[in-house]
Amino acid sequence: MARPAPGADRSVAILELLAAHPGDRFTLSEVARRCSLNKATAHALLAALSERGILLRHPDEKRYSLGPRLVEIGAAAQRGYTAIDFAPAALDRLSVATGRWSRAFSRREDWVATVAQARAPADVDPLDPVALPLTPPLGALWMAWSDRPSVEAWLARAAAADAVGPSQAALPAIRHAGYAVTRASPELRLLSRPVPPAGSAATAADRRQRRPTPDEVRTLLAAIGRQHLLLTDVDDAGIYRIADVAAPVFDASGAVALVVAVSGLDDGDVRGTEIRDLGTRVAATAEALTAAVRGRRPEHPEPGST
Repeated sequence: MARPAPGADRSVAILELLAAHPGDRFTLSEVARRCSLNKATAHALLAALSERGILLRHPDEKRYSLGPRLVEIGAAAQRGYTAIDFAPAALDRLSVATGRWSRAFSRREDWVATVAQARAPADVDPLDPVALPLTPPLGALWMAWSDRPSVEAWLARAAAADAVGPSQAALPAIRHAGYAVTRASPELRLLSRPVPPAGSAATAADRRQRRPTPDEVRTLLAAIGRQHLLLTDVDDAGIYRIADVAAPVFDASGAVALVVAVSGLDDGDVRGTEIRDLGTRVAATAEALTAAVRGRRPEHPEPGST
């Protein structure tokens, strides 16, 4: 086990203090008091951090703030490991635990696409990602922790007016549970898992040929929007036909960086207790990925709040 490094811990405490109050400037005495340091120690640390541009010291006010070097350090950190780098191993463990197909989705503007998967069915090419438009009810996990303008823009993209109310109403329930359950739908299956032509070999070329055209996508989205696919009230004794159970992975800013899902559940009925167990396992996998990248769950009072 690594030995404690008091100097490093104290430097981190100073940086965390200033980062938590970016609009404030602190004197030596204030830093020492808030970080529980004696003034000599605080002065030595502040001087060392200032010399390296990590902090700035106002020449007249003698107050300290975060320095420009952190911009460079932050940019380098963004080029480091992300949740996507840790996802394959996490999905492997999730698939072993559940015996199910697991996937991770990443968002690119108004689309989400698979970036990793484990235990994929025989007719699914792991190297042939599926992209889905961020249109209600699709993308609800990204919206449950988003601000109001983002939610409103998402709702405005609904392909059917019937999708707006149920999709918006589902967000608090998703946030409370920590995961989302999507009902099965033939149209959703066509959109998210292209089916090869009957009687043919399940080749990647076959699947690409069966990808819906833009007009077909609009028709499928409209049908999906009318089906109220987000299941928010699961009865343990109930029997359901569902498509997937998914949970969000958060980055350091509190934004949803990735969504982890157990998929391919629409081939049979699933009892409510199993859905809850899957939700717990998927949420635990998402939380582990969040911890791996030092992410944090946002603290909006309500989904879609400003």
